[in-house]
Amino acid sequence: MPTRIDEKPADVLEAWLAPLADDPAGAVAFLAEVADRVARHGGRVLALGGGSVADAMAGEGYAVTAADLGHGLPTGLRYDVVYVPADALTRFSVQREQLRLMRRLSRLLRPGGALVVQGQQPDPERWAADVWVAGVDSIRQTILLTGAKVPARYVWPAELDLMAELADLALDSRWGGWYGEPVECGGPVVSVFRS
Repeated sequence: MPTRIDEKPADVLEAWLAPLADDPAGAVAFLAEVADRVARHGGRVLALGGGSVADAMAGEGYAVTAADLGHGLPTGLRYDVVYVPADALTRFSVQREQLRLMRRLSRLLRPGGALVVQGQQPDPERWAADVWVAGVDSIRQTILLTGAKVPARYVWPAELDLMAELADLALDSRWGGWYGEPVECGGPVVSVFRS
């Protein structure tokens, strides 16, 4: 069982991004491969949001800490892998806050560790027609989901790469899912950055 920092409630953003989280077994296999590649012994994993991925990683024998961004990140430990699920960056409606999070997460990695960021390849035109979306602001890179109180800010892969570079991380690989699929417009994106 992973160490729990806090649980976050389900909300509209999580529901909209649910298709990205539909394969926890794929996420666990991917994260386990990354942890085995970068870890010296066993692998210490920080999973933002926790949930089934954190529980399954712990079941596989990894030392897992689950954290909720709303209540702070753990201190005093360094991790081999930090997993950022699809909704974590988009919860910040300003780029500066997204960059601040990337820097905080980078500092939690041990040298040679990996930051795994799950997301969605932006497709503002398609999103404008989505029943979950009440509005898209392409200038501010935000979407307002039906029933949400604040907009969510989407991140382009090149922008994510720059944030990672500013956090002293380098892109290791990028895939369109947990099984090495190519990235497609509007589809899932899994980016691996190394410290």
